[in-house]
Amino acid sequence: MAYLRFTAVVLVLLLFLSLAPLQWIALRRHWPLRLWLPVALGRTLAALLRLDVVAKRAPPPQGPLLIVANHLSWLDIVVLCCVEPVCFLAKREVEAWPIVSAFARLQETVFVDRKRRRTIPAANAAMAQRMLAGRPVLLFPEGTTGDGSALRKFLSSHFAAARDVLAMASGIETVCVQPVAIHYSSPAAAWIGDAALLPHLWSLLKGEQIRCDLAFGEPLAYARGDNRKAIAGEAASVIAGMLASVPRAADLSAQAGTPALDPIAANP
Repeated sequence: MAYLRFTAVVLVLLLFLSLAPLQWIALRRHWPLRLWLPVALGRTLAALLRLDVVAKRAPPPQGPLLIVANHLSWLDIVVLCCVEPVCFLAKREVEAWPIVSAFARLQETVFVDRKRRRTIPAANAAMAQRMLAGRPVLLFPEGTTGDGSALRKFLSSHFAAARDVLAMASGIETVCVQPVAIHYSSPAAAWIGDAALLPHLWSLLKGEQIRCDLAFGEPLAYARGDNRKAIAGEAASVIAGMLASVPRAADLSAQAGTPALDPIAANP
């Protein structure tokens, strides 16, 4: 079955690549379709990878939105795409990855060179422009993946993208910073450091079904004059608290036989 699922993944990627011209036109003309093709891809990949994505959230906030989450795997982008038409910040090296780079560009990904701090302001400005255009931007403030055993220190540099939104749009007084806690039922989901992508994908296809719980915290308001380091620290605290409660909540839900909110059904 793993071989069949791998073949299906390849065919799906080829199908969505064939839609690249349509997505490119949608991006240029700001059609709503540009938001929902990545969501369709995320949900399809999640189904093929047997990821059971369960989200606990209120209706998404209105206006510019910066989503910040803990980071365990490349799967984080897939599962968040299941519930939100996000674009994201990625390291410059992703631009050189075959196939992945094509999808990243079509998703309006912002690239940053982590080795050159002077590229950060331009990346933040690009993130701000995405938010002003109605695209939620996903940020992983830890800067790298971990095994999920502990939350790494949140780097605050890219929280300044919210400040840039306020500088670009005088009519906007606050930017919503949405903390999201990502928790997987199996450590097999973790993709740490510079591990090779294909072996990790193959292990997922051969393994058991994995549940991913997404807990959305109360949005934090980034207002004019706010300190980005303070907002980063507050977001980290909220996510750490949600991570502490997600496993227990998932276990109680399973024992009670009550299904948690299914984002794919709740957010068509």
